[in-house]
Amino acid sequence: MKRVINWLQSINLRQIFTIFMVVAAIFFSTVDIHGNQLQAQAEPVTPEATEYNANGVKNNAEIKAERIKENAEKSAKLLADEGKQVRSRAAEANDKNIFEAVKEKLNLDEPIDPGTKLAGEQLKEAAEDVVKAPQKALEKAVK
Repeated sequence: MKRVINWLQSINLRQIFTIFMVVAAIFFSTVDIHGNQLQAQAEPVTPEATEYNANGVKNNAEIKAERIKENAEKSAKLLADEGKQVRSRAAEANDKNIFEAVKEKLNLDEPIDPGTKLAGEQLKEAAEDVVKAPQKALEKAVK
């Protein structure tokens, strides 16, 4: 017992304070490491934060599915409206056949312009030259 009392008297207050600070630093460093997990469990405060809450709000997949459904409904409505417009235009043509209306719009009854015919023939000759040149080269290489 006398030894313990002598040992306690020999310990300086500075050593006790240093040991206390080291223990406190170790304790607070471990609390800081695990402290971020506790913050993630806090309840959202702002309305923006509640949008990302997985418990009460729909997830991104559900939101995207709703958007796709809405876009599909809008597209179907637009297509139906467009179909009505096409039918009304066809009805305006009265006795005309749709094919006749297209023929008239594209001027398919008129003869082909001579310049267009000439250009077509030139393209045809150029295509034949392009095809014949490799064939001739292949024949020369084989001989």
